[in-house]
Amino acid sequence: MRLFRFHKQHTNQETPPEPKDEKEFDYQWRNLPSPYIEYTESRVEELLDLTKLSRSFFENKLCLDAGCGNGRWTYAMMRMGAKVVSFDISPAAVEACKRVNPEAYVGEIYELEENRVYDFVLSWGVLHHLSHPELGFKKVASQVKPGGTLHIMVYNRNTQKQYEEGRRLWKGMSHEQKLSYCKKMIKKHGGNLHGWWDALNPTYNYSYTPSEVETWFTAEGFKEITLTREVMINMRGVYQST
Repeated sequence: MRLFRFHKQHTNQETPPEPKDEKEFDYQWRNLPSPYIEYTESRVEELLDLTKLSRSFFENKLCLDAGCGNGRWTYAMMRMGAKVVSFDISPAAVEACKRVNPEAYVGEIYELEENRVYDFVLSWGVLHHLSHPELGFKKVASQVKPGGTLHIMVYNRNTQKQYEEGRRLWKGMSHEQKLSYCKKMIKKHGGNLHGWWDALNPTYNYSYTPSEVETWFTAEGFKEITLTREVMINMRGVYQST
């Protein structure tokens, strides 16, 4: 059975250093800490709220964290008794995730081959940053065993207006201008530096309606499809073998 891995690193500097030839997501994981990605009991409660699943659901389950970032949800699942395989495209993210899951590794969603062994697959805030999100969905869906559950989060099209200007201007900004813009948005809309950087920096930022995402699940043989949160589309379904 093939398993996957990722990491992240924090600093407390007032002004994070300028990125130097890093992968697209490395900078935020190395330099932009946030209380929302720390390994605390709050991550457990948040994951339960996002998925609308029970603690007992995760006990002794084999789970895949596809695009794990620093491993905040890996941590949450492990705390609830799951065995978790974690991977991410960012070496910096995987480096961080190894603090909670030493077996975390660097890998890409597109590299996944059908491997229907997982009781639960999570891909949270990842697919909308891929060049081909629907293909990415098919890849993570191919890891869910019959009767297993897939949960994803992607951007809701109706909530992206506050990011549009920043995304248009981003590539033409200097590093300092990017940090300054993020801080301005924090004052205007709330949030934190890590979150705003994550929303503005990626090359791809696709967004969808819940009905569009539901068609992905249906096409891949999922039933019991549930929209657990709409502002950021959180949706899960149970795979039914054909």
